[in-house]
Amino acid sequence: MNPDMAAMETLSRAAAALIACCGAATDVTRHKIYNKLTFPSMAASLFLYTASGGLQGLFCSASGLFAGLAFGIFWLAGMLKAGDIKLYMAIGAAAGWRFVLACGLYSLLIGGMAACAVMISRKTGRTAFRSVMFYLIRLVYTRRFEMYQPASEDGYFSFGCCIAGGVFAAIWSGGRLLF
Repeated sequence: MNPDMAAMETLSRAAAALIACCGAATDVTRHKIYNKLTFPSMAASLFLYTASGGLQGLFCSASGLFAGLAFGIFWLAGMLKAGDIKLYMAIGAAAGWRFVLACGLYSLLIGGMAACAVMISRKTGRTAFRSVMFYLIRLVYTRRFEMYQPASEDGYFSFGCCIAGGVFAAIWSGGRLLF
């Protein structure tokens, strides 16, 4: 890899980490990831990639943005909020599609472990598991998609922190998926 590409990769991953940390901070404190973080981050990334790499740079950034949008399936299922999806899109625009897919995989693993820990500490694991199982069974038998509605709203879980953890795990792994 030539020195210019290595520097660009380092800067793009640093930008992704900064975006993720800002999103995680507002998610923890205000339970919201603001559009004034995600949209300008996407626009700046698209512009900088285009300015530095021309059409190839634009394609790289846009493909990352759309790879982040692929996590919208979790929003449709009611598992993530729209701010989480926009955060994935901003990270993808900043660091590319491979990086955001690795970040997504790691953040889902981190989120799953954190959710298990929360359920164990609150002693709500059985109730939550039953609720999800009945939801999945209803989906299969009725063949009609409905958004998942948790039994209570007191179990807010800041997934922005998991996304930030996924970014750092992806940086640590070199942007590779697990291996």
